[in-house]
Formats: sequence, structure tokens, C-alpha cells
Amino acid sequence: MHPTKKIGLIATIAGIFAAPFVALAAYTGDTGLGATASQAGLGASPDDLSVVIGTVIKTALGVVGVVFLVLMVYAGYIWMIARGDEAKVEKAKDTIVNCIIGVVIVVGAYTITSYIITQFNKGGAGGGTPVSGKIKSGGSCSLFANPSQCETGDCTVVNGTAICP
Repeated sequence: MHPTKKIGLIATIAGIFAAPFVALAAYTGDTGLGATASQAGLGASPDDLSVVIGTVIKTALGVVGVVFLVLMVYAGYIWMIARGDEAKVEKAKDTIVNCIIGVVIVVGAYTITSYIITQFNKGGAGGGTPVSGKIKSGGSCSLFANPSQCETGDCTVVNGTAICP
């Protein structure tokens, strides 16, 4: 490979990896949303298991997205420089297909996991269990998602916590 092409490829890949950091450089600090959420009783502490799991999943999906992008660029580059060599073209096609299959599997797994977690959370915490789609008195509810999800009335806030009356 010609040295100029190598430098161009390295510069392109470096630019792709540096772009998110350049965008984050514009962030100037706290927006106040955390304090507002805490005052409304919606803030989650970093010690909550769900917050930790959510952070791990977001990080993993970010890494998978970067790997997908790098592999797609690599496969496209291999295809472009194949110059009619069927073996290289086939290798590039296989890489693209495998990359897309991998992303579909990851997105499907995320969707299934998200659905299952949502179904578990619908039952409510703190003693409430669903009865024909409704949450019993004292169970946790979501004030914003569906205020009329409680068996005994609308979801209300008591001492900073959304519960069914």
C-alpha cells in the first residue's frame, strides 16, 4: 500500500474516533437536570443496581457501535482496493454481512432485554402486584408513563415517591 494511502486511512480512522471527544468538549458542566429530578423524587442514586446495569449496557452498546463502524469502513476499504480480485471482494462482502448480522443480534438482544425488564417493572415494587393490568394500593407506579395504572385510582406522589393510593 502506498504511504499516502496509509496516512489517509490512519487520519480517517483517528478522525472517527476523535469526533465524539470534540463534541463533548463543548459541554460546559451541570445542566441542573439532576437537581430537578431529585426534587421531583425521580433521581436515581448511582448505587442502584438498575443504574449500574444501565450504564454497563450503554457502554457496551457504544463499543459495539464503534466496532461495527470500524469493521464496515474496513470492509468497504478492502472492497475498494480489491481491483477485481474476487477473493478480496468476497472477503469484504462476508465481513459486511457478518457485521450486519452481529448488529442485528445485539439490537435484538437489547430489545428483548428491555421488554423483559419493562414487564418486570410493571408489577411495581413495595408490595404492589398487578391485578388484571392494574397495580395494587401501595405499589410503585410511574406518574408520567400512565397515571391511571393503579387499581385504586390515579398514581400520586407521597413523600417524593410515586405510589398507588
